[in-house]
Amino acid sequence: MKNIHRNIAFSGLGYILPLIASLATIPLMIKYMGDDVYGLYIICISLIGFMTFVDLGVGQAIVKYVSQYEATGEYLKVKPILDIALMMYVVLGIAIAGLVALFSLPLGRLIYNDDAVKALMASKALSITALAFLLSYINQFFLNVFKAYHRFDIPAVIQNVANIAGVVSATVLLLLDYDLLVILWGYVAIQVVALTTGYTFVKKVLPQGVVLGLSFDRHIFAEMLGFSVYTFVSNFLGGVVSRLDKFIIGAILGTEAVTYYQIPHTIAQMANGIIQVLSQITFPRFSELSSLNDAVGRLALYKRSMLLVFVVSMALSVGLISAGGAFLELWISAEFAAKSTLTLQIIALYFFFQSNTVVAYWALQGSGNAKVTAISSFLGTVAYMVGIYVLTQAYGYNGAAMSLFLLLLPMPYFYGWVQRNVGHKFSEYLWLTGIFLVIGGLLVGLLALLHGYLPSPLWMILADGFILAGLVAAALIYFFKKK
Repeated sequence: MKNIHRNIAFSGLGYILPLIASLATIPLMIKYMGDDVYGLYIICISLIGFMTFVDLGVGQAIVKYVSQYEATGEYLKVKPILDIALMMYVVLGIAIAGLVALFSLPLGRLIYNDDAVKALMASKALSITALAFLLSYINQFFLNVFKAYHRFDIPAVIQNVANIAGVVSATVLLLLDYDLLVILWGYVAIQVVALTTGYTFVKKVLPQGVVLGLSFDRHIFAEMLGFSVYTFVSNFLGGVVSRLDKFIIGAILGTEAVTYYQIPHTIAQMANGIIQVLSQITFPRFSELSSLNDAVGRLALYKRSMLLVFVVSMALSVGLISAGGAFLELWISAEFAAKSTLTLQIIALYFFFQSNTVVAYWALQGSGNAKVTAISSFLGTVAYMVGIYVLTQAYGYNGAAMSLFLLLLPMPYFYGWVQRNVGHKFSEYLWLTGIFLVIGGLLVGLLALLHGYLPSPLWMILADGFILAGLVAAALIYFFKKK
């Protein structure tokens, strides 16, 4: 694939570095802001990051169709796709930002219903956030154009610098005794720079003669919408699952149980997030190969990518199952670890299976089968919503963790389409899964024996990390050297 080593390096760093910056500054921000204002700050920052959820699948449509038309030589269709996508981002961004600004005062009162002064402050904060959101939202258009041309490094750098700059500027302004509103204006300034940078660099990536505008082609819009709507459904259902579980657990078991469930879930999700970020590099290439009817190349890319994901997901799951309890004990407390270690282990095992579906997801998206992924998401979500209610009542928050496996029920249907469209048999997937489960189980057992000779949780974490990182590094070297 084009620029693969550069794309992997920058995408990986773009995921890890802001995460480290946030973890390092969170205690300081809570100390200087206080729990109350920090909560409002998180609401505002979460709103700025909301654009990936409400783009109606337009971002993936840009990557799919631009890479497809470039591969098939249908260059005249590239500009209409880009113009329509830009128009949708501008219109949707203005509409959403306008609604947030318009209803900022009622939203502020909803957050602080017993304090008029704080409600007014929240209203002002949300209005500033609406502007930062609009700038960031429009910039998503340019970042997706880069991805369509296999330049994942540029959006990674832009997002990485913007995210770190936001965290650093917020911390510095806090130390200089500025309030939340000034901090949010700092985010606006950062988004202005990010948007300007995205626009400037995208002109260098676009082919000669393609000038961005706001033209509209009804036929291309219909083709684009047919793909993006199904993509939006998949993303929407994923958003429902990732948000509604906390409310269900809280309603059944109380808010304390939410804490014992959510922290393990967050740890496992963050660890496996790197797979989600890196696997999307295959999306434009799958789109190109599908448009060229290159079944051999598509199957080879699929097998190679899937094997790499299996290696990484197994290592992450083994690490969380083996040393997750030690990490919770060291990071929070021994009491917390006693209550949440099993939960973390269950969720880690789920993410092993879930992460191994991402290559199939991008392969189907690249071939235009977004309807299949949407149906799979719908069926899995229905099963999960029933299961989490029943299992939480029966087994507490560990039951909620077990219900995540119900999201995998549509896998036979999902992989049936992979078998027909990509050529990789479902039986091969099951065989590969079984092999890595056995290897992972043996590693967990060997690491448990090793833990008996180690003096502290820190040594357990370091030993597991060193061994598993070495195994992954050896596998990556082998795969990338292999012809």
